[in-house]
Amino acid sequence: MPTYTRTQAEALLPKIRPLLEDLQRRVNAYRRRPSDPVAQEINALLKDIAELGVEVKDPDRGLIDVRTKLRGREVYLCWQLGEGSHISYWHDLEAGFAGRKLIED
Repeated sequence: MPTYTRTQAEALLPKIRPLLEDLQRRVNAYRRRPSDPVAQEINALLKDIAELGVEVKDPDRGLIDVRTKLRGREVYLCWQLGEGSHISYWHDLEAGFAGRKLIED
C-alpha cells in the first residue's frame, strides 16, 4: 500500500467521495435485494478505491484509511464522509477508528 502525505491524501478526496457515495448506494441496494450484478459492482468499486491506495474500513459510514508517515512511523490518516475536504484525524495501524487522534498542525 502506498503512503501519502496529508496534502496528497486530501487531494484524493474529490475522487474518493463520489466512489464512497456510490458504494453506499450499492451496498444499501444489495441489502434490500441481493443480486450477483450488484455484488460485482460493489467489488469493482472497492477495487477502484484500493487502486488509489485507499482502504475502505466501513462502507456504511464512508470510512477510509490512507497510510502515511508520522514521526518516522507508518500510521493511517482517517476520514469519513461528512468530514469536509480536510483530513483531521490519524490512528495507529492496529488501533482502528476508536483510536483516532486529532492531527496537530
